[in-house]
Amino acid sequence: MLLTALGALALPAIACDVPVEDPLAGGEALAEVELGATTRAKGPAADYFIATRQDTRRCIAPLCGGHFVARVNTSVTRCADGTWQEECHMFELDLSKLGLDPSLEAKASAAFGAGDALVRGELVQVELDELPAYPADVLVASEIWIGATGNTPEGHFSRVENTGIVCVTYPCPSFSEQSLNTNLSGTLDSIDLAASGGATSEQVEQGMRDLSAGGLLVAGRHAVITGPAGSMNHLDATEFYVRLR
Repeated sequence: MLLTALGALALPAIACDVPVEDPLAGGEALAEVELGATTRAKGPAADYFIATRQDTRRCIAPLCGGHFVARVNTSVTRCADGTWQEECHMFELDLSKLGLDPSLEAKASAAFGAGDALVRGELVQVELDELPAYPADVLVASEIWIGATGNTPEGHFSRVENTGIVCVTYPCPSFSEQSLNTNLSGTLDSIDLAASGGATSEQVEQGMRDLSAGGLLVAGRHAVITGPAGSMNHLDATEFYVRLR
């Protein structure tokens, strides 16, 4: 079931495969459409990506090599050539817009390739001077978020922030939640950053501070809390991500 509007007291669990906007004419949901190589997006968008696997195919670079990536929370991804597929080829991750020093940039790129980071960005084709006939599929990053624990992320991906709201009863809308790559949002009574293990007490404490100072990206599962004030979601994190600036 989909989350109701932000601020509602009774919230069902977030649906995990609903895109924000349908790039196809006719208004069909992406999850219900079989997309082939001829299905093209109307325009670029900055989405949240995760690396799914290394590209071990044997062919000329940059057509092969690098990694495959996918948008979180949805079943299709807009590739650099404009088509929508289950996953897309990424020959290179471009972090140049973030202004990181070279050593930190190398660590961030390795973390993303290992599936331990999330990138917000856009897949584009870039012509190489040495091989102009074979454009490279490049993920141009506007944000990169590094996983705190190294756990395999499971469940739904959201951006979570502390609302600063304090209640005398429960459940209380203590946190706001925005589902990544969708327009779904809602409130949380509580969040457990240590639910799946792997996070140290220091990481959890820092994560809770970050929730009040810009927010975290969180992968996790929802449960419903019911009390005198109604029903609201609780989130058990399987992994949480800190923005690298």
